[in-house]
Amino acid sequence: MLSWRQLIPMSFTMAAMVVGFYSMLMSAAGEYVQAAQLIMVSMILDGLDGTLARALKGTTQIGAELDTFVDMTSFGLAPALMAYQAVLKDFGIWGFMLASAIVLSGVYRLSRFRVVDPYRGQRGYLGLPITTNAGWMASFFIATECGQIDQDWFSLDHGPIATLFWATTIVMLVLQISRVRYSKPTKNPIVFIPFSIVMILLFTKSGLAAAAALALCAYGFYYAFIHPFFYRQHLLLEQEKEHLTLDN
Repeated sequence: MLSWRQLIPMSFTMAAMVVGFYSMLMSAAGEYVQAAQLIMVSMILDGLDGTLARALKGTTQIGAELDTFVDMTSFGLAPALMAYQAVLKDFGIWGFMLASAIVLSGVYRLSRFRVVDPYRGQRGYLGLPITTNAGWMASFFIATECGQIDQDWFSLDHGPIATLFWATTIVMLVLQISRVRYSKPTKNPIVFIPFSIVMILLFTKSGLAAAAALALCAYGFYYAFIHPFFYRQHLLLEQEKEHLTLDN
């Protein structure tokens, strides 16, 4: 029997799963902005469940396993369906293959995570977290589909912006199954509070929604491609400190 300490964080996990499923329904209905927004909502709920579980001392093995299924639904299947329905279905077999790659990269990434990471990401990640690519895709869809940037070139089906978006997405899929190491994103209030404000702006109907979406895209790009170099330097410094401690 689960205690209330365990039920509270698990309810957030279940809510994240339902929201991810609802995102897929919105994609099927052609409501791509709502689908992208729901992916971001699921991301918030997914971040809260683990935090609550640790704060309430209500972590469970079932909760940890459920979290993996949430990740696959909300950040693997939902973005793939959104991308396919909105853009990729018009590109025939190539569009289908890219949508499938989003799913398969996520499946492999999460399977390896369950096998090789006993700390469940608390000490960093091997490979790009699946939430990064999902957030990148969702934020870009909000920016291009919200109607606040009325430019023909700012599109996901043609032009330089589309090339940048899909090329970056493909590289992120490769990074997900790579052995590049990433740190766990900080929960420091100095970073977390502004980040939360930017997330809230995604749900407004002003130009701020597009600006917030592009800001999150920029952060996702930084985390995926630039952050690993700084994190590698940090790990090397930590190893040097350990060696000095052992030598003394």
